Amino acid sequence: MMAVLAGGLIIIWLALSAGRTMLHYLHVELHRPAAIAAPLLLAVLESVLFLCQLPGTSLLPESEATLALPLLLALAWGINGLVAVKAVRAGR
Repeated sequence: MMAVLAGGLIIIWLALSAGRTMLHYLHVELHRPAAIAAPLLLAVLESVLFLCQLPGTSLLPESEATLALPLLLALAWGINGLVAVKAVRAGR
């Protein structure tokens, strides 16, 4: 289960980093509402990914999958939510 959680953290981190890097490379600066909404939309996409992939995986027995799924969803929303809060505070 730790491997699945570590993989989920890597997916969350890579999605945030890749998005930030791509926007920087393209010289795109998001306005404040978009900077707040972007991590939350990313959390929605990550949640859909976890909800679709984790229950059918052969990496975890069913009993561990029922524990890993809420943990991954909490991590996705917690980390991306903190990024959104950081964007809110930066705009003040």
